[in-house]
Amino acid sequence: MDPGFDHWLTVGFERRVLVVVRTVTTLNRLLDVLTLFSGDHRVQTVFTFDRERPAILGAGVPRLLERLGAAVIPWQQAIATEFDLAIAASENDDLHLLRAPVVLLPHGIGHQKYYPGSSVVAGLNPERLVHRGQVVPALIAVAHAEQRDQLRAASPEAAERAEVVGDPCLDRLVAGAHRAAEYRAALAGPGKQLVTIASTWGSSSVLGQHPDLPLRLVAELPVDTTTVCAILHPGIAAAHSSWQLDAWLAEAKQAGLLVIPSETGWQAAVTASSCVIGDESSVSLYAAALDRPLLMAGCPSPATVPGSPAAMLAARTDTLAAGRPLAAQIDDAIDRHVPGGYEPVAKQAVAVPGQSAELLRAACYRLMKLPEPSGPAEFTSYPVTAPARAEPVAFVAGIREHGSTDVLVRLPATDVPQRLHHLHVIAHHTRASLRELSAAAIVFTDDAEVDFPDWAAAVLKQWPDARFAAARLEDRCLAADRSGRRYELVPDSRQVDPLAAASMLCLGRTDLEFGRHRVRVAIRIR
Repeated sequence: MDPGFDHWLTVGFERRVLVVVRTVTTLNRLLDVLTLFSGDHRVQTVFTFDRERPAILGAGVPRLLERLGAAVIPWQQAIATEFDLAIAASENDDLHLLRAPVVLLPHGIGHQKYYPGSSVVAGLNPERLVHRGQVVPALIAVAHAEQRDQLRAASPEAAERAEVVGDPCLDRLVAGAHRAAEYRAALAGPGKQLVTIASTWGSSSVLGQHPDLPLRLVAELPVDTTTVCAILHPGIAAAHSSWQLDAWLAEAKQAGLLVIPSETGWQAAVTASSCVIGDESSVSLYAAALDRPLLMAGCPSPATVPGSPAAMLAARTDTLAAGRPLAAQIDDAIDRHVPGGYEPVAKQAVAVPGQSAELLRAACYRLMKLPEPSGPAEFTSYPVTAPARAEPVAFVAGIREHGSTDVLVRLPATDVPQRLHHLHVIAHHTRASLRELSAAAIVFTDDAEVDFPDWAAAVLKQWPDARFAAARLEDRCLAADRSGRRYELVPDSRQVDPLAAASMLCLGRTDLEFGRHRVRVAIRIR
C-alpha cells in the first residue's frame, strides 16, 4: 500500500491483513473468519484477487466485493506489499508470492473432494502447498485430525503446519440454531414449512441429475403449507451464467420458488429448513450437523473422497425417487427423522465443535504478533436475509382425500399434472396469463379499493367461462356469481388466506381441512 496514502487515514491501525479471494465460495468462508477482527481498531483489512489468473468458477467475485464496500487492491500491488497476515481459502493462487504469514482455510466443511479428474484432494494439493522445498502457509487450518492425516499422506512437511481449528461456518450456524423459527418465518412465511434444494455444481449434483426438480417441487407442494427454496452453488452460475440459470428457473420462480443469493443467506435457509434435498456437498453436511431431515437427490460423485463424511452421509441417507410423487416422500423423511441420527457423521467431519473462534483468533493474532482483544472469541449468528419471493398469480385448487377426510389443496398453476378432485383454476385478473384466465373458474383481485360490484360485472363479462369474480381483502373475501348474487366470505381463522374461501364457495363447501387447520367459512349473501 502506498505510504503516501497514510496521511489521509483517520484511524491509526497497527496491523494490515490481506484477504485473498478466489471464488464467491471462498469469500463466504473468509467473511466468517473476518468477524473475529470486528471492533478491533488496530487491524485494517484489504482484499485482493488475481484478475490475470481467475478461477474457472470465479465469476461474481468483483461484483460481490464491490457490494461489500471492501478495500480492494490489485494482485500485483498485493504481492509487492508487506502485510502482517494473509488469509486465503484456496491454495490455487500463487500464495508463495505473498509477503506475509499465510493462514489457509478449507472453503467447505473439511476436505471431501478430489480435484476433477485427479486423485488430489481439493485444498491439500502438495504442489501448491510447498514451493521450492518451503511450505507456503504458516498455518493450514483443518476441521478434524483425520484431515491432517490426509495431508500427511500427501505432504509430510506441509502437515507440520496443520492445526485442528474446527469449522467457523458450523459454529456460526450453531450460534443461530435457536433462531430457526425466526428464519423460517422470514423465508417461508408464518406457519409454513421450508423445503430446501441444496445443489452443488457438476453433473452428479441435484440440479445436474434433476434439472426439473425445482419446478416439480413448487408444483406438487401446497402453497399454503410449504415454501420451496433453492441453495445453488455459485459455480453453477459461473459456468452457465446467471442469466441462463435465471432463465431455466423462471417458471419455478414465478410459481413461488425462492432462490437464495449465492453470496449470502444460505446459512439461515439451512437452519430454517424442515427438510433438505441435497447431494454430496458441504451444505448437506451442514444440514446434517444441524440435525435437519435429509433426502439425497444427486448421484454418487467420482470426485467424493471414499470414506469421507460426505460419502458417509450419502450412504446413510434415503434417496429421493424422482418418479414418485414428491410430497409424500418429503413428509415421510420428516416423520421418520431420528434426532441425533447424523451425529456420527458430524463428529467425523468436525472436531472441537464450538471452539473454532477461540482457536482461530489465537492463531491469527499470534502470527500478527499482536495481543488478542480482551473480550471472548465467539462467532455471532447469521443475519436474517429474505430475498423477494413471487407469489403465484394463478392457482389450481381441488380436493385431496386424506383417509376419510377431504382436504382443500392449492398449488401453483403449472403444466405439471395434478392429482386432485374437483379441480378448478383461480387467476389474478391482470397478472395471470391469457391461458390461465381463459381456464379460470375464479378471477380475483387484491385491490381492496376496487368498486367491487362494477369490477365483478366487468370481469365476468370479459371472461365468460369464469363462475365467480373475487376480491381478496385482509380477513375476508368478496365474491360475485353470474346471476348477480354477491357474497361476503369470512374464514374463522386469520391464519387462512381469505381467497381460499372463494374455492370453498366454488366447491359448495363451508367446512374443510385446509393447510393445517379445519376451516369454516361464514357466507353472507349481500
